[in-house]
Amino acid sequence: MIEKLNFSDITALISPAILSKTLFSMFLVVCLIIIKKVAHQLIIKKINSNKTIFKWKRTINSTLFFLGIIILSFVWFSSLGSLTAFLGLITAALAFALRDIVSDLAGYVFVMIRRPFQVSDRIEIGGIKGDVLQIEWFQITVLEVGNWIEHDQSTGRIVYIPMGHVLSHPIFNYTAGFDWVWNEINVLVTFESDWKKAKKVILDIITKQDKAMNENLEKTLKKAMQHHLIEYSNIHPIVYTNTKDSGINLTARYLCPTKKRRYSEHEFWEALLTKFGKDPKLELAYPTQRVTVDQT
Repeated sequence: MIEKLNFSDITALISPAILSKTLFSMFLVVCLIIIKKVAHQLIIKKINSNKTIFKWKRTINSTLFFLGIIILSFVWFSSLGSLTAFLGLITAALAFALRDIVSDLAGYVFVMIRRPFQVSDRIEIGGIKGDVLQIEWFQITVLEVGNWIEHDQSTGRIVYIPMGHVLSHPIFNYTAGFDWVWNEINVLVTFESDWKKAKKVILDIITKQDKAMNENLEKTLKKAMQHHLIEYSNIHPIVYTNTKDSGINLTARYLCPTKKRRYSEHEFWEALLTKFGKDPKLELAYPTQRVTVDQT
């Protein structure tokens, strides 16, 4: 008759070394699961951004997984050898699992030391443009501008940019040191128009705007030249002339406060349309076709 084996009989058949490794492995897995659960709960309580929460959860899961694999490998396979090799594997696994966090921390240190931007600056990183609302350890919070909205006005969306992007993408700062940008407006007039008069009208309008918008321009530019070596030979509005298929193109180029581009163009076009509407010699051009009929 076959006798039933109880737990003590089964454990007696297993070597003490195997039994201890098995129990340690089970204990390790349970501990890692508990650590993961606790870490996830802390992340949800401390962080508001869903994107950042997801990123942290993924990093913690990867870290715990690789850490568990390496510890279990060290326990079960003696061929892994010395403590030096073991520590090397742990270091490599942690470096791989924490690469995003390390990159974000390095980016934060770079921003704090070099100060490529600060809160309220308008920046562009990795194709995302916006006004900086907050600078944190792992992310930059910006109020998005542009995108489907023309002339750099706000979309109303909050965008969280990983801090590591400052090390891997060019940083465009629209306001640091000198809060003006060059803006250009193209006005296309017909070939039959008095283009010289149109050019004078455009220059008068843009010069008047320039005096109203840029009162402290020269003073600010002098300070900017000391810090960033920004130097312009001419800061006054100018109108360039060239031709297009449909008419004569007059390009007004002028310095404009970064956050007033749309307003400046709005005022320019209202004044221009009013002036052109009163003068029959001035006419805006549009795509046309000319047909010549030979009646001979």
